[in-house]
Amino acid sequence: MNSQMTITPEAEAVANLQVLVFQHPQGCRSFLIHEPTSGQTLALDVHLDLVDPIAAEVRSEGWTLPYVVDSHTHADHPSGAGALAKQFSSTRIAHEKAHHSGVSRHPADGDVLHLGDEPVTIHHAPGHTPDHIVLVASGALFAGDTLLIGGVARTDFLGGDAGQLFDSVHRLLAMLPGETTLYPSHDYNGQTKSTLEEEQQSNPWLRIEDRDEFVKSLTANPPPKPANMDDLLRLNREGVDIPREISAQEAVERVAQGGAASILDVRTDVEFQSEFIEGVVQIPLDQLSARADEARAVPAPRLLLCRSGARAEMALETLTKLGLSGLTVVTGGIDAYKQAGGATESSSSHMSLERQVRIGAGSLVVAGVLLGFLVHPALFGLSAFVGAGLVFAGVTDWCGMGLLLARAPWNQRSGAGASGAPAGTCAASAPAACAASPPPAGTCAAEPPPR
Repeated sequence: MNSQMTITPEAEAVANLQVLVFQHPQGCRSFLIHEPTSGQTLALDVHLDLVDPIAAEVRSEGWTLPYVVDSHTHADHPSGAGALAKQFSSTRIAHEKAHHSGVSRHPADGDVLHLGDEPVTIHHAPGHTPDHIVLVASGALFAGDTLLIGGVARTDFLGGDAGQLFDSVHRLLAMLPGETTLYPSHDYNGQTKSTLEEEQQSNPWLRIEDRDEFVKSLTANPPPKPANMDDLLRLNREGVDIPREISAQEAVERVAQGGAASILDVRTDVEFQSEFIEGVVQIPLDQLSARADEARAVPAPRLLLCRSGARAEMALETLTKLGLSGLTVVTGGIDAYKQAGGATESSSSHMSLERQVRIGAGSLVVAGVLLGFLVHPALFGLSAFVGAGLVFAGVTDWCGMGLLLARAPWNQRSGAGASGAPAGTCAASAPAACAASPPPAGTCAAEPPPR
């Protein structure tokens, strides 16, 4: 793990096990389930960004990692199961319907793993996806995306089925006691656990007792699909590496498919305001280290974009050192993106940085000439210096004057939302990438039981 990235998991004892919860800014939850006597540990739903922190935790504690499990095929983030299992020679586990490359064990409903003498029971729980499984161990339910805190999974893609989800959830509720601790693999409000009893009292979806009504309500208002879902499914099923770079034409196609929210634009504020791709996230290159969590919240595979590609390469190196994975440079930057037919927007109220450089450089050249004639010939050197700087900028694609002007007060944005695209655009992944929308108003739900 790189020393610049610090992930501190929440740890607590649950009966005979220790549970470590790793939270990701996207709302994902990854788990280490540890049996202290044997030192054996199971990793569940590992986000690719969290492979290094999780591996470091296992090594620092001297634990073994016999199992790495994906509860289902993830559509909102790249799985790190393969990368983590490779480091520890772990057995990868997923349902046979997931068709994940590299998985050697496909559990049936009711199969039992063992961490030392502690049983971990796997139950098939289709609904969110046909391949979904949940884990039950030591008074805890690791529910994946089946049952969330205050919600349930969405079922509008990946072969989901709202009726099956109803059956799976209510089967678990009937099977397990109310004091069972619930650990979902997603939460968009910073929570990590609940209990089944608490969910039965407060979760609006669990108050819908009629299966047909549940299905009708769940399918009535699906939220937007996760960005780059098709790419993520291919990565998570086939286990292929995320490419270091893609062409501008491929970037245009991803945006057309709804993947703009996965683009991280690292140009300066003034460059971004003068021309941008609608829906992307913007964090200037020199602010990446200070705003790393904002970058982590961008759904992977993350496309890095600048004007011509040079700063995007620098951003890739910076973010890799900060522990981010799934990074891809858009070759040629926004210039190539436009040439490939990609659409951009502009803010007419801001003068482009290029125009400001032209005006500034031209003014200095004129000033140098006038001062050379009127004050001293040595001052002609100012014009020569500016000219040499412009030649250097053209050859290296690095412009010192542009960087200085970008820091000028009139080129800084202020107020909320400065990290993202202009107001009204989606700057990060949809906050409910894997969760269903709330039940529609007027849903016939049973009254919550008295507390």
